[in-house]
Amino acid sequence: DYHLLAEELIELHRRLLSFPVNRMLADLAKGELFVLNYLIVHQDPVHPKELSQQMMVSTARVAALLNRMEEEGLDSRDNRQTIITPTQFGIQFVQEHRTGLVDVMAKALELLGPEDAQNYLRIQKKILQNLTPPV
Repeated sequence: DYHLLAEELIELHRRLLSFPVNRMLADLAKGELFVLNYLIVHQDPVHPKELSQQMMVSTARVAALLNRMEEEGLDSRDNRQTIITPTQFGIQFVQEHRTGLVDVMAKALELLGPEDAQNYLRIQKKILQNLTPPV
């Protein structure tokens, strides 16, 4: 029964959230770290509307976040076009977080062993593929 499996999966996710690595992943998926990571991965200046769509939050929320990031020296803007780029400090900030996260995740995958680690990633990709709406 898929409902029982879903209940078990929900409980597993709840328990996994207590581990620091999952908190690190959550931080990378929201707020300042998300924006910086997104800017670095895409290597192009970004419009706030694109960030709003990617983060699935309002443009007002993105504007507030970007204002805070600019105050902290994590991003800079070309106010003529409202284009966001990371500062060198912002790049270093997110790279340090990513390095720590990659180290922790690599250890977790190592504990699974090569075959289970590959299967885990394969299944995660399949779930993502199946849940991603067509464009």
